[in-house]
Amino acid sequence: MKKRDLYWVNKISIFLLITLVFGAISLFNIVLFNASYMEEEHEELLVFKRQIEWVITPLLEQKNYSKLQKYCDDFKDEDIEFRIFNSNKKLLATSNTDNVSPLLSKNSKIFNKKYNKFKIYKLALKNRKIGVREKYFINNDVYYLEITVSQADVMKTIMKTQKNALTFFIACLMFFIIGLIQVFYTLRNTFNTLEDSVIEVANGNLEEEIEIPKLGLLKELTSSIKKMVQRLKLQITRLSQLEQYKSNFLQNITHEIKTPITAINSAIELIESRNNIEDIDKECFEIIQFQTKSIDKLVNDILCLSEIEVEKTNDNKNFKNFNLTSLLKKVINSFNYANIKIDLSQSEEKINFYGDKDLIFTAISNLLTNAIKYSKTDKIDIFLRKEDKKIYIEVKDYGIGIEPEHLNHIFERFYRVDKNRSRKLGGTGLGLAIVKNIIELHSGSIDVISEVNNGTNFICEFKIDEN
Repeated sequence: MKKRDLYWVNKISIFLLITLVFGAISLFNIVLFNASYMEEEHEELLVFKRQIEWVITPLLEQKNYSKLQKYCDDFKDEDIEFRIFNSNKKLLATSNTDNVSPLLSKNSKIFNKKYNKFKIYKLALKNRKIGVREKYFINNDVYYLEITVSQADVMKTIMKTQKNALTFFIACLMFFIIGLIQVFYTLRNTFNTLEDSVIEVANGNLEEEIEIPKLGLLKELTSSIKKMVQRLKLQITRLSQLEQYKSNFLQNITHEIKTPITAINSAIELIESRNNIEDIDKECFEIIQFQTKSIDKLVNDILCLSEIEVEKTNDNKNFKNFNLTSLLKKVINSFNYANIKIDLSQSEEKINFYGDKDLIFTAISNLLTNAIKYSKTDKIDIFLRKEDKKIYIEVKDYGIGIEPEHLNHIFERFYRVDKNRSRKLGGTGLGLAIVKNIIELHSGSIDVISEVNNGTNFICEFKIDEN
């Protein structure tokens, strides 16, 4: 199940749980209300007792039992039943002549009872009764009045009243749940469609058509996202055009510069081959030769840096798997002309790397070239190790080091620590900028640790993609 579907399921489950809790609370309140209703019914019996007393007291004083029974007969169709007993607890009159005990019961549990709200339904099923009993002393005689009402009849009245309300409540609840599920379903589909479109756009598919839903809640949001995507597409198109213009300009300008440089180099080589340069002109000739090579290298570095920056904006990079250990050995072998010892120390014999082989070669070569030219070191160590899903390449020299104020600027274009010495050695100020861009092209980072007179260590870090 997708995360977004799980989100909706969780929300609906929480809502249903809240509904069940609300229903349980409502049921508890209904039971509590019914128990209270029973108590009120008992109170009504006390009021009804006083009314009966007003009528039967004169009849009992006169001992007119026939009129007393006639009075009781008037209530035979009522839910409330009452009985009158003499001093011997024998029945004198009753409002219900069916299944009536002729004797007064002893200590009946129906009198003076507390009505437990959780047992009220159980008592009703057993057809228990609510009742009151009173004892009278009239003309030296003792009489008993007993008034009762069936709990089942009371419950029937209550349930009849509550049935319609309960049915209406359940119907409303069902309609509410169905309506809410429908709203959730509509929102889910709308959100899923919008999310799928946004994911496509995030993955670079700017041609993805974002449908504007009819649902007013998301209509404005979707319209805003669609406008944003259209503006983003327009901006990317403009940036691509500007990048293309920049690339074309650099290619054209470097071509235009390289053409006369090539001609100058040819002329220099021709003059040099004749070996007839006079001593007075030799110094000028060497200056022209050196500066021509510097301009040629500068043009090549600018073109290289431009191509790397363009490649960084490309989603489909020309990366392949290759043996990084073997590549570093080739880089070291290319510096066999230098009178400096270069050693490679690696944690594993074979470390595979996914990237552009030629650019990594260029980056490490630039770091070695800088160390050889500017550090005045007699030894360079290259450390290669793989740990914690990362690959580290370190190029460490043991030369003069770099002063702290320069460390934050050495990767900037055309920045030189020692400008005069750099120019004399043919430096362009772009070597480390090229290295940094190559490392970033491979989603890596480069850091430098240096101490004056204790050497410099360049640390390149790359994350390993396990997929």
